Amino acid sequence: MIYRNYLGLDMSSSELRAVALRRRGRGSALSGGRVLSLNGGLLVPSLRQANVADPERMVAEIREVLAPLAGREDRVALSLPDQVGRVLLTEVETAFKSKAEGVDILKWKMKEALPLDPKDIVLDYQILEKTESGRFHLAVAFVARSVLNQYEDILAEAGYNAAVVDFHSLNLYNYYRPRLDLGEDFVLVGVDDRSLSLQYFHGQVLAFRRVREMETTPSRLFQELKRSLVGCQETHRAFGRAAVFLHCERKDSDAVLEAVGAAFEGDVRVLDPHLERLAPVPLDLPAQQVRALVAAVGAAERMM
Repeated sequence: MIYRNYLGLDMSSSELRAVALRRRGRGSALSGGRVLSLNGGLLVPSLRQANVADPERMVAEIREVLAPLAGREDRVALSLPDQVGRVLLTEVETAFKSKAEGVDILKWKMKEALPLDPKDIVLDYQILEKTESGRFHLAVAFVARSVLNQYEDILAEAGYNAAVVDFHSLNLYNYYRPRLDLGEDFVLVGVDDRSLSLQYFHGQVLAFRRVREMETTPSRLFQELKRSLVGCQETHRAFGRAAVFLHCERKDSDAVLEAVGAAFEGDVRVLDPHLERLAPVPLDLPAQQVRALVAAVGAAERMM
């Protein structure tokens, strides 16, 4: 029997994380995972500037990390650093007649919030819910066209095409959402060596989101989280009752947990992705690198 591979590639400034999934019943099986370290400066996330300093080198790195997993598959779910784009939350009074109309209207509606000319932006959106007042709550994601084109061109030169493109923190949520009972109101905090993400869900709908590229030492995490919490608590009264979950990719996870708990002044649950349950054969990777595959798995599952 021929099994189709579903490839996920999570790109960061320090690593490429790649996975191959296959269907297993109603779920997925992790048939392989690889992590490849990048030289400093090769990938520098930016909203406006080209992110990859040496495209030819990056092509070689992508081939190295994906080729042992891909087989004949060339479709990839691409997970980009959060700092490459933005996700904004907004509301509209009526549903759009088409996807294209929605994109045009949102570019006009949000032009003051866009960091570039609307014609230079690639924008997509998702309807999160219809409110009691009949308005539609949307998540709007955008990235500079030139920045996205560079990633897609590099991937194409390596022999692959981006079937799905999303941001790292959203793919973390995509992984955990179907596997854990996070409750109605919850906060998902994501921490790696160079970034912090905070996503608050009210009634299981994204209500607040903040991402920072930073040195994620425990002391810096505490300070940044306290600033972020002030902004969220001012607009969301139910925030203080939300359960808090932590996805941590740092080695000093105990110190990170202590800092996050101190910032929230309450209990924080550390998430264990249990990727070993998805893998029929144990992955030949250290535990920290296995945990770093979560966003790549979350991305790949979007194609299944």
